[in-house]
Amino acid sequence: MYEMHQILLPLNGIHILENMNTEEMVKDKAWEFLFTLGPARITGGVQAIINPIAIR
Repeated sequence: MYEMHQILLPLNGIHILENMNTEEMVKDKAWEFLFTLGPARITGGVQAIINPIAIR
């Protein structure tokens, strides 16, 4: 594990979202949307399941 992951998420609440699948949004040409992120309820977790939602 990289030290950056331990700094961004647990200390600053910043999620690293490099593995998000946005293929369906590209097919629908959803270029503008409201993005929300519901984090899992795991204290101090650095790799957790999250619930991203894009509302058009």
